Amino acid sequence: MSEGARQVVEQFNEIVKPEGGSVTLLSDEGGILRVRYVPGVNEECAECIMEPDALGAMMKDMVVTLDPSITVVEVEA
Repeated sequence: MSEGARQVVEQFNEIVKPEGGSVTLLSDEGGILRVRYVPGVNEECAECIMEPDALGAMMKDMVVTLDPSITVVEVEA
């Protein structure tokens, strides 16, 4: 398991945790980081909950700087 992938998943999990969400690392193989994303709930600001596609794009931007071997982030919602 890539240390960079683990760090990114932990950081994004902390971002979504306040609304009751979670990001779980499923696998990191062949340049593909797979995560499970369970969105939280924010009744005052529904738009504040991150969409799975946005989460994946942001994770990819961050993970490529920590582990350039990862070129794809797949989000299972």
